[in-house]
Amino acid sequence: MNTKRLLYAAAIVAVVVFFFSFVGCERIDAGNVGIKVNNAGGERGVSKTEYVTGWVFYSRFISRIYEFPTFQQHKEYEPFVVPSKGGTIFTVHPSFNYNLNPGEVGSMFQTFRLPLNQLEEGYLKNAVSVTIREVTNTFTVDSILNNLSLYDAAIVSGLNKKLSPFFTVSTFTSGLQPDEKLAATIAAKADAIQQALRIENEQKAIRAKAENDIIEAKRDSAVLVIGALSEARAIREKQNALTPEYVEYQKVLK
Repeated sequence: MNTKRLLYAAAIVAVVVFFFSFVGCERIDAGNVGIKVNNAGGERGVSKTEYVTGWVFYSRFISRIYEFPTFQQHKEYEPFVVPSKGGTIFTVHPSFNYNLNPGEVGSMFQTFRLPLNQLEEGYLKNAVSVTIREVTNTFTVDSILNNLSLYDAAIVSGLNKKLSPFFTVSTFTSGLQPDEKLAATIAAKADAIQQALRIENEQKAIRAKAENDIIEAKRDSAVLVIGALSEARAIREKQNALTPEYVEYQKVLK
């Protein structure tokens, strides 16, 4: 009896092992799109039921499941150099946020037949590199340095044209840096501007002090004039007080 039970249990285990040797099971998380791919038969490629969600069972020998996130992704690439209009060299360190367009995931896989990490290091990276070079070559040195936000926006626009309809880039930062020679020139220019502003402020302070001194001098002069006028008025009043009778009285005293 025990032997039969053991054989029965072993048979069940064997069936389960055999089943899962041929059948795979994966769970497509929320915020992701699952793609079921047929590797055999007359429907090789993305199957008719290309979008799958939740728990998915599939044959390991004839099918494969790819999972693509549709929530916002962030990507950075190593710095590289690009020339601006006129030949000045800049270093860019691109970083950006992007989304996969959920309704285009199946078409994207049919086109490239690659998972997202390989697309990021291939198709996406190449599009970023080419777009940055194209856009940078339309900007002069001054237009880049004085309008960096417009430069980054132009790259976003160019990327979305190249990556449509599969990807949408929302934000992009070029991390642009001039070469050493230009950086030194920019620093010297900034120092010169600061020096000029300092001198201008000093001159304004000197002029303000001079104007204040003039005001003080005018005020002091006004005080002196007022005092002199008051004294003169007092003298006149004293003189007016010397009536003829008083003069005669003084003569008698003498």
